[in-house]
Amino acid sequence: LKDEERQADYDLATPEAMTMVRDLANRKTSKDDLIDKHFNRYTFNDLKDLPEWFVDDERQHNKPALPVSKEAVRMLREKLKALDARPIKKVAEAKARKKMRASKRIEKMQKKAEGVIANEDMTEAEKARNIDRMIKRATKAKPKEKVTVVVARHNNRGVQGRPKGVKGRYKMVDPRMKKDLRAQKAKERRSKKGGRR
Repeated sequence: LKDEERQADYDLATPEAMTMVRDLANRKTSKDDLIDKHFNRYTFNDLKDLPEWFVDDERQHNKPALPVSKEAVRMLREKLKALDARPIKKVAEAKARKKMRASKRIEKMQKKAEGVIANEDMTEAEKARNIDRMIKRATKAKPKEKVTVVVARHNNRGVQGRPKGVKGRYKMVDPRMKKDLRAQKAKERRSKKGGRR
């Protein structure tokens, strides 16, 4: 078993279980008291010849109500909050990839810096300047270039090449493209279901 699976097996997942464990730990109740509490006149009921729906109903509802403390409920809520605060697996993987890329960049830069230091033709000041420049280049993040969406209507209809007044990256869109895309997706859905009727 993995650690998480093992932890899930022995985890206190309900307020009742948490209350029971706290009472045992604080010696408010004993092991014998717990055993005695769970014996009642329905303990050894013979459910052999009864209908299945009745047996299921009995299992679900014929249970003694266990005491629950406010402290146990609060602790369980805090535990669930901590679980919810954990990052999603994909987010964690993306962060790890980013970290790995950064470490590779740093390694590359260190090798270059060693080459600069080993160069005897340069003065100490030139070496320091070069290394500073390399560090800035390695740590500077490139900003994502924004894509401008240009709707092909009025002046831009039928324009070949770059539309007027648009700088940087752009994408031309028109109503026909929207309909074509919708038709293509519908066709793919139909083919997945099993071809034409």
